[in-house]
Formats: sequence, structure tokens, C-alpha cells
Amino acid sequence: MKIKDVSIRDLRSISNLEHHIFKENAFSIKLVEKLIQQNILFLKLEDGKIMKKLIGFIVVIKDREDQANLINFLIHPQFQSKGYGSLLLQETIERIKRLKEIKKIVLNVQVNNSIAIKLYEKFNFQKNSKIIENYYQSGEDAYLMELST
Repeated sequence: MKIKDVSIRDLRSISNLEHHIFKENAFSIKLVEKLIQQNILFLKLEDGKIMKKLIGFIVVIKDREDQANLINFLIHPQFQSKGYGSLLLQETIERIKRLKEIKKIVLNVQVNNSIAIKLYEKFNFQKNSKIIENYYQSGEDAYLMELST
């Protein structure tokens, strides 16, 4: 497995995977393109083979001077529950911690996504008990989770 920076050449495969997983909650291709160009981290996880199958990706923006916001993170269903999400999240957290001005990482997660919540808690993210109602386009609610760096 290899973790690499996403480039504009990855736009189509990232957008396709995004829509496959998140369906009506997926980012538009225009937004994905903008995120490729304006982020602090946009990493992809690929298998190490010649065809370089996209396993997953993660997007982090800086939404305050001292805060990074993990706005998108997914692993292809075929590769879930095999440690790839942990691998990508660990690398992302390590890279963010190297940015000395960042004191906190935040993210939103669907309240019913217990697998993702467990993963974030494994990395010491704390769930804010207040639910953000209708956070997603589909009308689903979200938790805010935070990690001090």
C-alpha cells in the first residue's frame, strides 16, 4: 500500500469513488476539483500494483488559524475492516501534527456510523454530545468529533 498526495489527474477516480460510497451526500466533481487545489492535505491510498487501484482517500482543510477539519475520508467497501482506514488516518494525523500552528483536528460523522465513530475514537477523537441536526444533504444528523494535537 502507498499513501500519496492527490493530484488533478486523480479527479475522476476520486469523484467516482466519492459518489459510489456517499451517493446523495457526495461532493460534486467541481468541489472535489477545488479541494484538490485548495487543501492542507488530500491523500490517497493505493495498492502497490502497476494498475494502482484507489483504496481510499482523505481530505483535510484548515478552517481556522489553529484548526484542521477532516472533511472527507473513505475506504472502498472491498477494502474496509482490513486496517487500511487506520493506516491512512494515522498518517494524516502525523502529518497534521507536524504543522505546529494546528492545535485541534475536527470532523463530522453521521450519528449512525458506528464503525467510523469507533475508528475515530481509537485515535482519541472525542465525540461532542451535541448532535448537529440535518448536517448532510440527505437530512442525516452528525456528531462533531475533536482531537487535540
